[in-house]
Amino acid sequence: MAPKLKVFRTHLGFYDVIVAAPSQKAALEAWGAGSNLFAHGFASVVTDPEVAAAALRKPGVVLKRQFGSKGEFSESVESLHAPKASAAEAAAQRARKTRDRAAAEEAARSARDAAKEQEREERRSATRRREEERQVARRRKQDERQAAKREAQEDAARLRREEREAAAEEKALREELRSLMQQSKAELADLERREAALSRERKEIEEGFARRIAALEAKLKEMGRDRRKRKA
Repeated sequence: MAPKLKVFRTHLGFYDVIVAAPSQKAALEAWGAGSNLFAHGFASVVTDPEVAAAALRKPGVVLKRQFGSKGEFSESVESLHAPKASAAEAAAQRARKTRDRAAAEEAARSARDAAKEQEREERRSATRRREEERQVARRRKQDERQAAKREAQEDAARLRREEREAAAEEKALREELRSLMQQSKAELADLERREAALSRERKEIEEGFARRIAALEAKLKEMGRDRRKRKA
């Protein structure tokens, strides 16, 4: 489906030109314009049905006529000539020129104001962007400091925990050593007591056997004397 055409109008040099195009961009390209005439108020949409009909008969073709003339639009125009106009038309032309000049000046002023406002907005945006970057940098540094602080606290807590564990282990080893030493001392003392008891028991046994042996030996000697006496 072909795009809907509109008729656009502007002034180029000594000519009033029109073109039927689907968009302002297409009209600017057809005119060979180097800037956006619509944004500056130098171009507009045609509302005159007769003028629009002439352009719509030749879509995309630039039609022109001498500026200020009431003649027909065409692809080529005759040599320039001063148009004949009544006093009313001359007054209307002067009023139109005044309005056009005022509109052009207003458009230029608006463009300058818009450019200034855009420049101010760009400066404000740059300022906001720099402030955001500074805030991001401050937050990053704060996060790094907090992370370092947490790491230092964790290291200190781990060191204290390791020291407590080492102290507890040392205490347990010392307790175990003391217990072993006490146990050794007690067992050695018990062993010495048992050895002393065994020594006394041995002595008593030896003495008992010695007495019995001596008694038996004395008895045997006595018996031997008695036999010798009976034999004698």
